[in-house]
Amino acid sequence: MSLGLLVGRFGAFLSEQPVSFFDSTPSEAAFPRDLERLREKFGHHIVLLTLLSRSDGEAAMLEREVILHHCLEQAHNACEPATAAEAAELGDYLRDLRPTTAQLGPSLRRLERGTKEEVIAVVAAAIAVVDADGARRPREVVFLTDLRRELHAL
Repeated sequence: MSLGLLVGRFGAFLSEQPVSFFDSTPSEAAFPRDLERLREKFGHHIVLLTLLSRSDGEAAMLEREVILHHCLEQAHNACEPATAAEAAELGDYLRDLRPTTAQLGPSLRRLERGTKEEVIAVVAAAIAVVDADGARRPREVVFLTDLRRELHAL
């Protein structure tokens, strides 16, 4: 199975969530200008992981912390670590972020163009998001665990 097909399955999984999963209106706050460099690299990760975190109706603080940690780790791994001020600003932004369905497609297409390692990192972060609030839904766990296994087999 190709990387693109696996990303497509992840997208199908996200789009199958209940209608309440997606907000009809985006968050009021614009992405902070000071964080543009992080948005360029990981904005699509933020959208996908936040959509997943909201699948139970709300994004719990622990889930947002997982997303923040993932982005900061990815910036560090890209040899462009975030400053303490950037980390705080990103955390503030994530607190109120409500992605819309319109953001799902572009975020998935961007991930499809990523590396296998990037997709593995997003899926690992997705598993951590699902685990963060302690409310594991079996369907999510099985799907994400299978997806991670198939990614490693590529």
